[in-house]
Amino acid sequence: MLKFSNQAEVVAAIAQPNIKNLYIHLARLTLMITLYTTPPLWGLPSLTPACMKLETWLRMAKVLYKIDTEFDMTLAPKGKIPFIEYKGKLIGDSTLIIEMFKQKEGIDLDQELTPTERAISLAFRRMIKENIYWGLVHIRYNIEKNWRVYRDVLGTMLSMETPVPENEPMIESIFQTAQTQMYNHGMGRHNDQEISQLITADFQALSDFLGDKPFFMGDKPTTLDATAYAYIGNCIKPPLGHPIVDYVLKLDNLCQHCERMTEQFFSDIKLCH
Repeated sequence: MLKFSNQAEVVAAIAQPNIKNLYIHLARLTLMITLYTTPPLWGLPSLTPACMKLETWLRMAKVLYKIDTEFDMTLAPKGKIPFIEYKGKLIGDSTLIIEMFKQKEGIDLDQELTPTERAISLAFRRMIKENIYWGLVHIRYNIEKNWRVYRDVLGTMLSMETPVPENEPMIESIFQTAQTQMYNHGMGRHNDQEISQLITADFQALSDFLGDKPFFMGDKPTTLDATAYAYIGNCIKPPLGHPIVDYVLKLDNLCQHCERMTEQFFSDIKLCH
């Protein structure tokens, strides 16, 4: 794991040809962490909402990190991504990682919020993570034309690590796991129209709360902005058609928020389309 004692050393290191995927955003910590995530796609930092949320938060918090998109999933502490390596330890779950930085490094993007504002932020973040997420899974996995597109994306990602003939059973396993998880959560027990009704109501609530503010809690971005940005972006940017997507595209303030976050926190890197 790389360590730097000052900003000059970081700038010197990033110029070295053997330092790949090293992102610096006026780093707050001198300790480099590794972020295990999915690659950028469709104009997004990551094609996985939770991964994009965490990477956005790291940039907002000015935490120095490097990206690893080619890794052994058996290393993932929670059996899912994202996860990080921090001081030689692997830590999973984006929410728990953010809390860890708050406790161990004193980094709190929500420190200026009142208790009431913190409660509102938490409620919206839970809604996004526990409800909107499953709407996005539905769009990618349950709509046949979209699944064909996303299946090809998964195949390309898997081919980086495994021979092509082995990809098919892995993709099928991913698909079946998504179906099982959706059903167990409850979202998978609804039909397409019912899911659309539930998820568009969630996005409408986000839009109503954002109003004409630049960020959800006011003039400064907070953890809620990192979370909302990741899920809004992963709804409207991929080339996947659905009434939920059409609905969100008409919520101008959410779309503008997405562009605002990209410009402020990811203008320094070229996102794949």
